[in-house]
Amino acid sequence: HVTKEGTLAGPRVLEHMVDTVLYFEGERHAAFRILRAVKNRFGSTNEIGVFEMVDKGLVEVANPSELMLSGRPLDAPGSVVGCSMEGTRPMLVEVQSLASFTTFGMPRRTAIGIDYNRVVLLIAVLDKRVGIDMSNYDAYVNLAGGMKIN
Repeated sequence: HVTKEGTLAGPRVLEHMVDTVLYFEGERHAAFRILRAVKNRFGSTNEIGVFEMVDKGLVEVANPSELMLSGRPLDAPGSVVGCSMEGTRPMLVEVQSLASFTTFGMPRRTAIGIDYNRVVLLIAVLDKRVGIDMSNYDAYVNLAGGMKIN
């Protein structure tokens, strides 16, 4: 069981007693779930497994990239497909972004599924090196399908 902060519930000694800690992730209404190792005494913690709930229970998804990108409209503005390595598995993920003019003094920055500080860094690079003034724009970045990448 995991608390709201993302730590294991119960005594801290419990985490030291087990060989493996796995997180079961995914969006509430999505058909697939991601099994991610956060502690593995016998191997890498970078590996993930992608499973889909069917009438017989959870089954492994052979090609997770195809599942993540199915139904994606082609040439959608603000959407791009990129490749991310999750352990030894290359995964195609859809990154969605939106910049919206703001009338407030401090623009809002939101990142879901991707590191917030990395998004802020990319916005700073756009501002300083590319010449796109982002000081009056809110920026929203999302990884489609409930994925999380580092």
